[in-house]
Amino acid sequence: MHAFMSYQTDDRAIAARVSSLLGKLAITSFMAHEDIDVSAEWRAEILRQLSLADLFIPILSANYYSSIWCKQESGIAAFRNDMTIIPLSTDGAIPQGFFNHIQSTKIDPGAPAYENLLPGLAKHDVSFLIDALTDIISKSGNYRTAESNFQMILPYIKHARDKQVVELLRVSTKNDQVCNAGLCAQVYLPPLLASHGHLLDAATKKQLSDTLDRYKAK
Repeated sequence: MHAFMSYQTDDRAIAARVSSLLGKLAITSFMAHEDIDVSAEWRAEILRQLSLADLFIPILSANYYSSIWCKQESGIAAFRNDMTIIPLSTDGAIPQGFFNHIQSTKIDPGAPAYENLLPGLAKHDVSFLIDALTDIISKSGNYRTAESNFQMILPYIKHARDKQVVELLRVSTKNDQVCNAGLCAQVYLPPLLASHGHLLDAATKKQLSDTLDRYKAK
């Protein structure tokens, strides 16, 4: 999946922080001031990137609407029926023009969060999002992070295919920081094991069952 970051130059650092989050979800992003070679015909490249992108993410602010280029980018994006627009607002600025019907999400400019992006990403491709979040959960480095990461996927579990739930159970079993995290072991994983445990291989099912059973006794 590929995102087009639309922002006024003064908001470049904010756009870069959002782009970094997207990268952790396996989403590449295009930032004009960073990615266009100085020798390239930049207007043509911007148009090409707009035609390729799956997501259009404008960083809305008073700065945004002072830029003619940002306005033009948003106008082009509005006519892409197959592109999902995810407006992020740094200062309460709301979408204008052809996408003024889309609700923006207020972000902390210094620390945008995954939660700012997930609803829009789910609207575009919930299956992709589930796979990306499962990968993040698999890399959890401590109990608190595991619980936080698992919480992100919970609203979308109902849309998961059987094999995606099985993969989530598998990576949770493999990573001790996930299967032994309090909320994961006591609240999040037991219903998934009950509904999809029969699809796991015997060794993984036993390992996860034994781990969760220890928490039942507490």
